[in-house]
Order: sequence, then C-alpha cells, then structure tokens
Amino acid sequence: MSDLNQHVLILAGGLGTRLWPKSRRLKPKQFLRLQSSESMLERTIARIRPMFSWEKIWVIAKPAHREDIHDHLPELPDNHVISEPCPRGTAAAIAWAVTIIEKTASPDAIAVLPSDHIIEDREQFREVLSAGLAYAASNPVIVMFGIKPDRPETAYGYIQVGEKIDANTSLPCYEVCRFHEKPCIKTAEEYVSRESFYWNSGIFAFAPETLFKALDGCMPEAWKSLNDLMENRSAYDFSFIESQYSRMPCDSIDKGLLERIPTICQYKGVELVMFPFDFYWYDMGVWETYYQLAQKDKEQNAVNGTAVAVDCKECLILGHDGTLVAAAHLNGMAVIAQGDAVLVCPRHRLNEVGELVKELKKRGFKSYL
Repeated sequence: MSDLNQHVLILAGGLGTRLWPKSRRLKPKQFLRLQSSESMLERTIARIRPMFSWEKIWVIAKPAHREDIHDHLPELPDNHVISEPCPRGTAAAIAWAVTIIEKTASPDAIAVLPSDHIIEDREQFREVLSAGLAYAASNPVIVMFGIKPDRPETAYGYIQVGEKIDANTSLPCYEVCRFHEKPCIKTAEEYVSRESFYWNSGIFAFAPETLFKALDGCMPEAWKSLNDLMENRSAYDFSFIESQYSRMPCDSIDKGLLERIPTICQYKGVELVMFPFDFYWYDMGVWETYYQLAQKDKEQNAVNGTAVAVDCKECLILGHDGTLVAAAHLNGMAVIAQGDAVLVCPRHRLNEVGELVKELKKRGFKSYL
C-alpha cells in the first residue's frame, strides 16, 4: 500500500445510450447486472477496494441517482457522492468533482474510472493503476491507460505513443504524441495496423494541480467558470451551483483536454503519458462487448432470454420477459428486446445506437428512453 494520499473518482453519471434499450434514463448501465449478479458499479468498486478505503472513494452521478448509488454502495460515505449539477460532459464533471475532493482531502493524486468496464485480472489492474498514480503524484502529467486494439473500433479514442520513458517502475510507460477521438472506420483500420496506437481505456490519473493547469491551458472558459463557482458557491444553494456550472463548456475530457494537451498545454509543463494494460479489458458500454463475452452456439449466435434463432449466424438475439424474439435467416444482426422497446441493428453498426437514441428523443419518444 502506497504512503501517498491517493483517491479514486468513479464516473456514474452516464445514461448508457449505446446500450439502449436495456440502459434507460431511470436505470442506466452502471446499475444494470449484465452477465453478473453484481451491477457494473458494484464490480468497479470491488476491483479497487483492496487499494482504497471507503474514505478515499468518490462517485459523481446525477442528483436523481443518489439513492441508487447508496443502494448499490451502502458503505460509501454520504458526502462522497458528488452530484453533477447539470449535464455538461465529462470534462466539467471531472473538474467539478476534483475541485471538491481537493478542498476536502488534499490528495496527492486521483484516479478517474468509468463504471462500465470489465477487467478480468484485477490484481494486475491494481498494479498498473498504482504505478500510474505514483508517477502522476510526482510529475506534471496526466496518465492514460491504453489497450492494444484487436479490431478497428470507431467507438473508442486512440492513443498514439512515442518513446518509452523511465517512470521509476518495472512497468512500461510511453510518451503520448497525439490523442485521436473516435475515428471513422477507415482511419480506425489504419490505426489498428500500426504498433504505436492503443485504445483509450477512459481511465486516468493526475495530481489535482496538474488537471487545473491543463484546464487553464486547454479549456480557459471551463477554468474560469470553475474558479467563479468555487469562490462564490453556497453549499446550500443548488440552484446557484447549477446556474454557474451550466456555463462550463459541454465537452468530454477526451475532446476538451486530451486532444489539445500535446499541442497547447506543453508550454505550461503538462504532458500526457501512457501505461499499457496488458490484460483483458472490456467496455460494457457497447452491445458488441456483450456479444463478445456471451456464450455462443455452433453458428456463433449469442441467444439469451425469451428468444429463438433459426438459420442465423453470428447474431446477438436477446429476448425479455413477456416478449419473445424469434429470428430467422439473419446474418451478423442484433435483435434486442427490453420492456416496451426492440432494437434491430447490424452488429457492425451497434456503436451507432447512441445516434438512434438522439433521433428517438428528437421525434418525441422520450418515454422510451
């Protein structure tokens, strides 16, 4: 166990639109039990608990899900559930949460973890995460954790690495030359063919002051809004916090910071580095991962629930209580029923389900989301 004052922030505010129709507004993916008796959030916490006491674990989520967080994590201190004032993207959410954690606990370094991953080798994961945290605590870097891609995936960001660097650990660490967010399929195919590209796992580590320097350099509007908010906020006036927070740019941390740091922030001394994850990692935020992990028949169909597949090949067929899904003569398709909705989509286009959800909202089908 490190002597450093290390904390971890779990992101649990997403709606999981790419897992529609199972993931909905009232019960998003982090609270679902997908291929497990534990929810995604519970599995995330179980993975890190040997590293962090409850007093060093924080969760940021939408205000409407505070009760869900406590139902799934009853041992988490109440004031360690940070409410996202309004939807503004992960850059704003992480900055807001880190500001609160920094003022409350003065951590040397903070790890940021999504709540929708599956990692089989938990011990090795903790070893790499610990090394990244230690390096972030003593260097002006944002540490990323990369996965060697096994397919051209357009739903993930890509890390382009350069020279290997000495991170005072036996584990490999590389300088990051560029970060490329969610490329088109042709570009993704090119990236996968090159040794210097990794998937972005969405897990980060940094010292709070390093994040603040990066915000100042790459997202000055966000930094100004955050400063104004923290200087004037009232702990008992949520409407004031929401009005101030809503002025922050609605960017992901990937687009707002990571793509810009190599070219904008280095003059402030902030750099990106990457530790590779050399073990199985799955992002359960996409249906294709569900298919990859599911048991399959001899025709490589993953069929579950109230469902029947006849003369189908390489399909994902999921039925639901009360709704029978009967599929015939399909190849490479996904048919997923959940409650009052059914998704039909080619498997190779499943990463675009989020766009479909936007269209449903635009057309007035909000009650199904």
